[in-house]
Amino acid sequence: MGPAPIACMRRRRELSLIRPNLKPSFLPLGGVEAFAGVEVQGIPRGMVTVDALVKKAAARVVLSTPVTPGKFLVLFDGSVAEVEESFSQAEVTAGDQLIDGFMLPYAHEQLEPAVFGVHPPGSDGAIGLVETATSCSGIRSADAALKAAKVDVLVLHLSVGIGGKCYYAFRGELFDVQASVEAAAGALDGCETLLGTEIIARPHPDFIAALGV
Repeated sequence: MGPAPIACMRRRRELSLIRPNLKPSFLPLGGVEAFAGVEVQGIPRGMVTVDALVKKAAARVVLSTPVTPGKFLVLFDGSVAEVEESFSQAEVTAGDQLIDGFMLPYAHEQLEPAVFGVHPPGSDGAIGLVETATSCSGIRSADAALKAAKVDVLVLHLSVGIGGKCYYAFRGELFDVQASVEAAAGALDGCETLLGTEIIARPHPDFIAALGV
């Protein structure tokens, strides 16, 4: 019996947009007043920044790690007063190596869990997609998108394997998705970190499966 035709030997390549698994330092996530973060150019300066911000106030660090492409990302939460103090200290300590940052009093309840791949059960409807140049600008705009209308996060991918950028997707009724995309863009108005937005009015089931949700 001859060899199988090449076409029969090929296996289907499945598209996958599943995000890397960044692990928080502890659970549960969310349920706090404020959420903040900084991106630092140098890894040693990033580590010094973590030390300085926790010495300044009782904010809790949920992520402290090098990320693509050799940056250092720090995320922390807590009460508004404590996080504001720690964020101010982080900015000062990072100094000229600060790439970006965000400070969100009363961040949306879906936001912090979404960073670590925890999101609501899959919903139906249109999908909004946003891409930003930094993780911090992505998180900042995602908060605005979630607060603007009734949408659910599907995926929020930070930095790893995508050159330090961020993308996220959310789903809801078409008019809600449109409002959320506008809010995300508005949150970065005047910045150069917004790279693109798209809306898929009727996503195919295979595309939803490719998102890994």
